[in-house]
Amino acid sequence: MILGIGTDLLDVARMAKELEKEGAGFRNAVFTPSEIAYCEAKRYPARHFAARFAAKEALFKALAGTASHDFFHEVEIARTGDAPPRLVLHGGMKEAADRLGVKDILVSLSHTDSLASASVVLQG
Repeated sequence: MILGIGTDLLDVARMAKELEKEGAGFRNAVFTPSEIAYCEAKRYPARHFAARFAAKEALFKALAGTASHDFFHEVEIARTGDAPPRLVLHGGMKEAADRLGVKDILVSLSHTDSLASASVVLQG
């Protein structure tokens, strides 16, 4: 059963400006160390940061007000080898999802040189 669905679209140039303007402070506040390492290892890091930010926003929309945007760090987009990305929750975000009855989270990321998007489906 689908418990929630969310989608988000982000301008990659906007993310690049935020990363330049705020430097490590913004990165460290929004992304986990493994997300930062993954994105910074890419040729165009801002595209990958933007897709991950969009996924976090899509999750907040899918949870429909049951979680706070204050918990960006408790949402992680994890990659293992060539496997598709998965969305992993920690702390308060995991508790919010558990209260809602979430058993599985599907995530899809996409980006071009100018736009990044993500969709999240919560299954119970």
